[in-house]
Amino acid sequence: MCMKMQIRKEYFLLVVKENAEIFYRYAYSVLLNRQDAEDAVSETILKAFEHLNDLKHLHKMKSWMFQILANNCKTMLSKKLPVSDAIDAHTELSQNQEAYMDLHDCIYHMEPKFREVIILFYFGDFKIREIAKILNISEGTVKSRLSRAKDKLKKLFV
Repeated sequence: MCMKMQIRKEYFLLVVKENAEIFYRYAYSVLLNRQDAEDAVSETILKAFEHLNDLKHLHKMKSWMFQILANNCKTMLSKKLPVSDAIDAHTELSQNQEAYMDLHDCIYHMEPKFREVIILFYFGDFKIREIAKILNISEGTVKSRLSRAKDKLKKLFV
């Protein structure tokens, strides 16, 4: 195996390990079902690995994988209606994180278009430009959705 491919594979594994939780959070925020979210993340990892040679710049691997994940989630949503799995979401959070759980609940009850930008921006640490590329929308739309989502959250917590 050539050295470049070995480096790609090692970097791929690192990106997957470091971002598995945020991949899952994003998928769950869109699909609202634990099993579907796990399936979407697994499918994303598999697709990304199969097309690892297609990625031109390794430093863009995280956002590239999020693009694949976003597309997988949208495809899954188009095939069936999401079923809420709120009980699993609550059990996954530790009991000493009540404030986080309240915020978590509010975020997961938002419309999908607001949920996904909040998750990507605050939990995924993506910049506006990266979110726009991942979701295939304009930067202005990302900013607008972030602003509206924050306003909705403020109203719930004030």
